[in-house]
Amino acid sequence: MPPSDRLVQKSFPATVYYFELSTSGGKMARRFPSLNALRTFEAAARHLSFSAAADELSVTQAAVSRQIRALEEDLGVRLFKRMTRAVDLTEEGTLLFPPLRDALDQIERATNRIWGNKGSGILTISVLPTFSVKWLMPRLLDFSEKHPDIEVHLVNSIKPVDFEKEEVDLAIRVGTVEAGLKTEGRPRIDLVMAKAWAQLQVEPLLPDELIAVASPGYIERHGELTDAAQVSGVTLINMATRPNAWSDFFKAIRWDVDMRQHDLSYGHFFMSMQAAIEGRGIALVPQVLAQGDLAAGLLVPAMHRRITSDGMYFLIGRKRSWEQGKVKIFRDWLLQEVKSSAGGRRMTATSEIGRAAAKPAG
Repeated sequence: MPPSDRLVQKSFPATVYYFELSTSGGKMARRFPSLNALRTFEAAARHLSFSAAADELSVTQAAVSRQIRALEEDLGVRLFKRMTRAVDLTEEGTLLFPPLRDALDQIERATNRIWGNKGSGILTISVLPTFSVKWLMPRLLDFSEKHPDIEVHLVNSIKPVDFEKEEVDLAIRVGTVEAGLKTEGRPRIDLVMAKAWAQLQVEPLLPDELIAVASPGYIERHGELTDAAQVSGVTLINMATRPNAWSDFFKAIRWDVDMRQHDLSYGHFFMSMQAAIEGRGIALVPQVLAQGDLAAGLLVPAMHRRITSDGMYFLIGRKRSWEQGKVKIFRDWLLQEVKSSAGGRRMTATSEIGRAAAKPAG
């Protein structure tokens, strides 16, 4: 490379870098601190709170403090006045904040336009296994016919989705969104839906309404359950991920049942439902997952009681891509399917979940 066209990188103290581009016509130079430090400063300055900035960026308050301190050392000035329970901008901080905020806003708008153009390609969705098999997959042919340019990849998982580490666009999970929330008289859900909630958006989809089901032959042999005394004469099929479902269900309908007896247990609802179809006992499952088998006559209600659990099914995604391209196309289609599905009742409000204010119960 000719000397006049070489790119020279020079090191500066801490995280400041200087790039000198030499050309035959002159020089262009950019000197700026760490972009991560600048982004952290912008969030802290906007909120006037290190704690709120940490929530927004999904990092610890100590990490925010370190980034701000490094930026101040790079610039050689104090950017914040640190008080006992608050912070405020110094004169230098006030000088830096407006143009930095505007620059980041422009970057966000530009990248959003690029993301927004992606109305095609691969859409990867992390989804609960039984919801995938029993509810979503039977409907995906319709989506593919309407949107042939979008290829849907399903990743089956019950683990908390981590959008910072997993290459997924959306997730479908069941649970609650407020930490510690427990509605008296409703079966609990012990699953955690997601990690790092600060940058996520959620859409309520379907209620988690539990019903007891069995095969027609099993009900012919044992009869429907009409009182607590009958429970000792049947086999209850349990779910390993919801070990308290039956006991909570009986408590909700005020049946005094001894749950110490040993019954069957499976790891997924589709396994519990298959065991019920095969006549092995009575399964307690979400009504939305049993719709198809009930309609086909493979399962029938084992009792005429149903209880809504403490949680519901949610669609989860990143805030930044929530209204863009293939994500919005799939969201709109999914919500229409929920609305038109038999018994598909859903909440209408979209919820933004901040880590400090609302998290799934664990």
